[in-house]
Amino acid sequence: MLGIFGEVHPTVLATWEIDAPAAFLAIDVGKAVAAAPEVVTYTDMTTFPELRQDLAVIVADDGTAERVLDVVRAAGAPLSAEASVFDVYRGEQVGEGRVSLALHLAFRAADRTLADEDVAPLRERIVAALQTEVGGELRG
Repeated sequence: MLGIFGEVHPTVLATWEIDAPAAFLAIDVGKAVAAAPEVVTYTDMTTFPELRQDLAVIVADDGTAERVLDVVRAAGAPLSAEASVFDVYRGEQVGEGRVSLALHLAFRAADRTLADEDVAPLRERIVAALQTEVGGELRG
């Protein structure tokens, strides 16, 4: 047993002249420490804000959005913090057998706030990787 939690009986509270309900908690710290992961890690999400951009890419309809996102994440590394699809369009404007995916991209650096100039080369690398790896083209 790691610990115990409960409400203190009213008789005990009266003995200590406590008028309000009370609870108690007892934890075996040794067991709690043994059950904890050895290395606790965290990601700082607030010191330096992310830079967000959107991108629309036309790809073959027989591929998966997950494959497109994998390409985006890999090409945007190490500053790629997030990539997700927020819209899907099929229709005359993209052609039969093709689909337009609107992507939300977020970039973040651990040591500074990013500017558009920092992300521009990554965006170019992402566009090139989409073209090479999934036959994607930017939707204009």
